[in-house]
This record gives sequence, structure tokens and C-alpha cells, in this order.
Amino acid sequence: MINRVPSLHLIGPLAVSPDAFPAIAAAAVRGGCGAVHIRMPGCATADVLSSVRAIRRDIGNALVIVNDRLDIALIAGADGVQLGERGFSVEDARSILREGMLVGRSVHDVTGGQAASVAGADFVVAGHVFDTPSKQGIPGRGLEWLASLVAAVPVPVIALGGITIERIPDVLATGAHGVSVGRELLLSDDPESSARHIRSVIDDATNRSHSA
Repeated sequence: MINRVPSLHLIGPLAVSPDAFPAIAAAAVRGGCGAVHIRMPGCATADVLSSVRAIRRDIGNALVIVNDRLDIALIAGADGVQLGERGFSVEDARSILREGMLVGRSVHDVTGGQAASVAGADFVVAGHVFDTPSKQGIPGRGLEWLASLVAAVPVPVIALGGITIERIPDVLATGAHGVSVGRELLLSDDPESSARHIRSVIDDATNRSHSA
């Protein structure tokens, strides 16, 4: 399953409007982003569905991952879902989703990561690693924490939270499979070029680890 999980994920819309997000996502995918997560808590179902469909239409072969809303993921033909730690269980999600859809779980400690893996999650999103505006007042858990999680979990770990281009080599040095970014691409003047830069940093770091 690891080969199906991309190493560069974009999560949004976060700091941008839902109307602007599909174009940004499409540009990021052109630059090498492999998965786009749609997270729109509190938004009307029709608005979330419209955003997912627009992104599905615009981003070609990249994966579309819907956060929490299994119903919308199914209706819109998404490639997978991202489950909050207090949301649907992995088992319940599997019982509803089509065969072959990816199931990710958000985790915040080693125990949660291990439980997600045992339950059959295809990957875990681990956060938040560094301080981030979306978690005001809550310190990041740090690279040592991320490394301990990676060592304890056999499925791909995607690092989230305060991930900047400069931090990616250190993040991947923990053994993490990849990163999920938001503002680094969402607020970029040129999301395609920024994604291409991030993609090259990931590839360089991965190549170095394989040759070590």
C-alpha cells in the first residue's frame, strides 16, 4: 500500500476561500503534489460536495482525499478519506467505502498510531510537528516525537503542522514517508513553482536516505 500513498499532500482550503482552492490545488498538482485533502469543517454539505467535485475535475490523476465526510467522498468519487482521531473508526469507514479507497487516520501520539495501523489504516497523518497558526498556543510535538511514531508504526507516516520547505529534510530524516502542507502552497504567489520546489526537496532527501 505504501506505493499508493504520495509523499506530498496539500490540505485546504484553510487560509483561502473554497472558491479559490481548486485552482491552487490544480497548480500544486502540476508542480508534483500527489494528493489533495479537502477539509471544510462546519461548511454546508452542498458546498463541500461542490468543492470536492471541482477539485476532482481539475487535478487529473492526483488523489482526492476527503476529511471526515465519508458520504461526500463516495458521492464525489474521491480516492480516499482522512479520519479525525475522534471521528469514524477505520473499521466503520471500511464497511462503507468502496474497495480500494484509501483510509488515513490523524494521530497525535504513538498509541494512536499503533491503533490506527492495527485497525487497517493505509497511512497516518501525524501532527502537529511544529508550531502552526492553526494550533495557536499548542506547541509542536517535535522531530523526536515524530521519529518515535515512525519507528512504532509500520504504515506510511505523513508529517503535518508547520512544515516549511526548509524543515522538510529534517522531517524526512525521521523516516516519515512524506509531508502535508497548507500555507506553503495556499499562500504562495506561484503554487505550481512552490510545489515543484518542495517536490525536488523531497526527492533529494529520499535519494540521500536510500544511498546512505
